[in-house]
Amino acid sequence: MKTAKRTSKSNVVIPSAWVKGWGKPVVAYRGAEILILESPARAASRTRLARMVRKLRRATGELGITPDQIAAEVEAVQRKRARRS
Repeated sequence: MKTAKRTSKSNVVIPSAWVKGWGKPVVAYRGAEILILESPARAASRTRLARMVRKLRRATGELGITPDQIAAEVEAVQRKRARRS
């Protein structure tokens, strides 16, 4: 497999073979120090996850559930799942 080619300190050339398996359209986002290449399906999935997290946070705030209670519940579920596998 080819490696990414660095042309200068701020430029990197990414081989097209790396992104061909993601489908035709690939969206590129640029952060402060990172470049994100993402398929539309992955972007939609990330958006749905963010929406679910916002709804859960709003609901827990309305119910008066503390972060400690949430952490305890998550830990209990993880322990239960760990015993199954």
